[in-house]
Amino acid sequence: MTSPVAPLPAPRDAEFEQRWARLEGLLAELSSSSDSVLEQRAREVVATVLELHRRGLQRFLELTAGERTVREALAREPELSALLLLHGLHPVPLAERVATTLASLRERYRGKLEQLTLSAETSAELTLRAAPAKNACQSTRRALQKELEEALSAALPDVESVRVELQEAPPALVTLRVPTARASRQLVGGSS
Repeated sequence: MTSPVAPLPAPRDAEFEQRWARLEGLLAELSSSSDSVLEQRAREVVATVLELHRRGLQRFLELTAGERTVREALAREPELSALLLLHGLHPVPLAERVATTLASLRERYRGKLEQLTLSAETSAELTLRAAPAKNACQSTRRALQKELEEALSAALPDVESVRVELQEAPPALVTLRVPTARASRQLVGGSS
């Protein structure tokens, strides 16, 4: 089955990111305003505009519900995907996006991971258990954990908390050989 969603989103448009940051800044300024009536009215305006946009987007998605290519294109575009997530209207269900992302990460880290499994999934939290390759040193294990968490957060921005639990590395095996009687005599200087 082909993946309906690009597993890792493309880099976002810097101007788009700046506008989001500006909106958050303005809302923070309103929260610290001493005029509670002004704050309440401004928040009501924003909520009303968002509700109107949500309804329009929802109707658009209803009209294109049978068009898989449209849904896939919307899901692949970071700005559109973020906008739809803001309104709770992402065209690909969370469980499907999680499965697609995990498949992509398993492929991407094939030589570094022995296993990557989902241990808990809710809309608020995603917990994975990762088994790094047996030969991975401690710094490689930490780097892998960080890379996995960042990739999951980028691919699933609507999940509030992403956690990757690393399985403990198996203890190193040391092979002890018991010398045979013949080898013992040779070590001591005896004859063979």
